[in-house]
Formats: sequence, C-alpha cells, structure tokens
Amino acid sequence: MTNRHLLIVPSILVCLFSVLYAQTEQPKSGENVRIKTFILKDGRLVMGRVVLEDRNQITIEELNQSPIVVSMHARRQIASGTMHTQLMSELDYCRKFAAYFASKAWDFKDDPDDFIQAIRLYEKAKQLLSQTPEPDPQEISEIDKKLAQVKADRQVWITEAKSRADLSKLQTKAVIDQRMDELKLEIVKNTAELVAIRQTLDAHYKALEQRASDLDTAFTALQKNLTQLTDDIKDNKEDIRDLRRDYRRRTPRIIIQPRRQSR
Repeated sequence: MTNRHLLIVPSILVCLFSVLYAQTEQPKSGENVRIKTFILKDGRLVMGRVVLEDRNQITIEELNQSPIVVSMHARRQIASGTMHTQLMSELDYCRKFAAYFASKAWDFKDDPDDFIQAIRLYEKAKQLLSQTPEPDPQEISEIDKKLAQVKADRQVWITEAKSRADLSKLQTKAVIDQRMDELKLEIVKNTAELVAIRQTLDAHYKALEQRASDLDTAFTALQKNLTQLTDDIKDNKEDIRDLRRDYRRRTPRIIIQPRRQSR
C-alpha cells in the first residue's frame, strides 16, 4: 500500500474539519487569521491558528481536546500534499470557537477551562464588533445573550460540581467508615484469638515449669539414691574385707599326709 493510499482517510478528515473554518462572509472587524490543517507523517491530524510560519517550521495554536496549546512542527514532519489553509476573520474565529467551547461544557471533562475559553472568546468577539465602523446592535445583543448564558451555565456548573464533590466526599466517608468498622471487627477478632493463644501458651508454659520441677525433684532423689548406694557399696566392701581377715585368722591349718604303701 502506497503513502498516497494511507493518506486518503486523514485527507477526508481534513476536509471535514475545514468546514468549521470556511470563510462564509467578508471580515467585519479585526485582522484575518490563517487556519492550517495538515497531517503529520505519523498519521496525526493537526489543526490550528497560525502564530508563526517560515520555510522550516510552523507554530500554531492547536486545539487539543479542550485546551489550546502552542505547538511547533517542522515542515519535514508534515505529509506531502496534506496541508490546507483557510482565511477567517478574527471575529468569526472568536465566535466559532466560543460556541465550540460552550458546547464542550457539561461533560465534566475540563469544564472550567471550557467555560473560561468560551467567555474569553465571546468577550473578544463583542470587543471586535464594537470596534467596527458601524457596529450592529443586534449582533452585539446576540453575543451578550450567549455570554450571559455561558456565565449562568458556569454558575450552575459550579453548584453542580460542588454538589458532586460533596456527594463524592460523603460516599468516600461512608466507604472509609465501613472499612473502619470492618477493621475494628478484625481487631476485636484478632484480639480474641491472641488472648486464646496467650492462654494456651501460658498453660503450656506452666505445664513445662511443672515438668521441669518434677524432673528436678526426680534428679535430686536419684542423686541421693546414688550417693546412698555408693556409701552402701563402700560399707559392704569394708565388711567383706573384715570377714576375709577374720576367716583367715580363725580357720585351722589342715595338713594332709600321703598314705604309706604296705609291703
């Protein structure tokens, strides 16, 4: 598959996004802004207002979900044949993007930034309209209404966000309280088990102490018996020695003579 085929789908996306920036009327106020859309060689679509451009790189205010970020892109990173440029009055730019950010609010994703961007752009659009040679009161009134609506929505969002935060805090507290109760039950259970183990160990320890005492008593008695036995043996040896001595002294000597033979 060639690079040309790979760029067909992104090119269609570029055309679709270009509709948002198409110049529908002559600029009424302010300078024209240049909107560039192009595809990088890695396939990413880039779209934004040109801040600075030279033959080597392009610096644009790029819309990245809700925030607008300033990004620089080298021309060698841009896929060939994918760059498109549209001119738009600064007034139209402000109004279109103000409406975009206002529509992005209430998804609870970067909502504070969405409201701030919408208010800032509507106020800029109103300033540009007021600076025209012949300001249109109806257009200014329309922007005032949209600006007032965004500010009112922002106040409601703040209340809702606070309610959500309070609810989340209560839910978190409920979870923490439940977990604390579970931990308390575990502590009570573990304490009871530790008491039972301690009692068992104390019983075993007392049994070992008693066993050691019994062994000590038995060893003492055995040692005493061995001492008595040693003394008895000593006494018996002395008695036997005395008996032998007395027996030798009292026993007469018997001389046996050989018998004479008769002739």
